[in-house]
Amino acid sequence: MKKAILLTPVLSLLLVACGDKAQDAPVTEEKLSEYKAIGTEPGWAVEVNGDEIIYSSMEATNDFTLPVQRMTKTATGWEVKGFSDQHNITLTITSGTECSDGMSDRVYADTVRTAVSGTGYLDGCGGEILSGPDTP
Repeated sequence: MKKAILLTPVLSLLLVACGDKAQDAPVTEEKLSEYKAIGTEPGWAVEVNGDEIIYSSMEATNDFTLPVQRMTKTATGWEVKGFSDQHNITLTITSGTECSDGMSDRVYADTVRTAVSGTGYLDGCGGEILSGPDTP
């Protein structure tokens, strides 16, 4: 009898806890769907296109396409990672920090740093072209 009396308050709490759940706001995950970055010395390019990240270089010796494994919105921009058994790449985008590629006289909206397997760190520019020869 004592067990039944002690369990009654516990069961009441469990029933209250199992009632209607509060409606959570739907979570919308931000994604960087299309993005292009370039660098010089040595010449390279990275393109994020949907769920793929594509790396190419002037030498074309270490070019690859990987699925995007991780895409994170950071306090300063974005971090995009792709990796496989043979290659890995991390693209770190600093949004709103203007950048000039130094060769074409174009100014881009973002500064980027790319870490590429077998190559190391590469610095460059990306995002919207703010000014330069081809801008209106």
